[in-house]
Amino acid sequence: MYLVSVSSKTAVPVPAAAFDLRKGGTAMLAEQPQIISLTQLAAVAGCSRDHITQLYLHWTAGRYGQIYDDYHINIDADGTVYRTSSSLSQYKSHTWRRNSGSIAVALCCGLGAQANHGYDADLGQFAPTAVQTDKMAQTVALLVTALGLQLTIDTVMTHCEAALLDGYGPYSGDAETRWDLWYMRDSPGDGQMKPGGDILRGKARWYLEHSKI
Repeated sequence: MYLVSVSSKTAVPVPAAAFDLRKGGTAMLAEQPQIISLTQLAAVAGCSRDHITQLYLHWTAGRYGQIYDDYHINIDADGTVYRTSSSLSQYKSHTWRRNSGSIAVALCCGLGAQANHGYDADLGQFAPTAVQTDKMAQTVALLVTALGLQLTIDTVMTHCEAALLDGYGPYSGDAETRWDLWYMRDSPGDGQMKPGGDILRGKARWYLEHSKI
């Protein structure tokens, strides 16, 4: 995989460990993930209302069907939602220095994706599906409602957006570069590559405004 250096604007190699299916060797497959409906998730989220201030959106960098324990919620290619803990306030290591008081929602996908410049990323064989994208937006809308949060980039951001702020995102040269959902296809939508955070917050906002959750 290659990212573009800020200083040279030329492609520079980044260690494969930064984005293999184990995300640097730290991610672990969940042993007993449980399928959860959005109605059930709303009830579970309500119990953590006073403990959560942030949502972070990821992909697992794995295959469809692989559920990882690093994330509170995993969303598979067909839109099935899994939880890996009984409480959404359980501490999980998912976003560097941002794990306390936060929930991690991940799409089960991303293995083999090539970042390039972001807008021209090759999302590969395990790209986010339209069903996954839509279900993540629904999940975000449900969670901000249940948790009493505002839907803004300050409360809901992709791992890539957090990494860019914290100095280990694209162009940083950091060996542990993270670019989860840097860009993705606006699908369902016009199918164009756009910043993932904008797509997901926009779709979630639509669900909130149209009371579709």
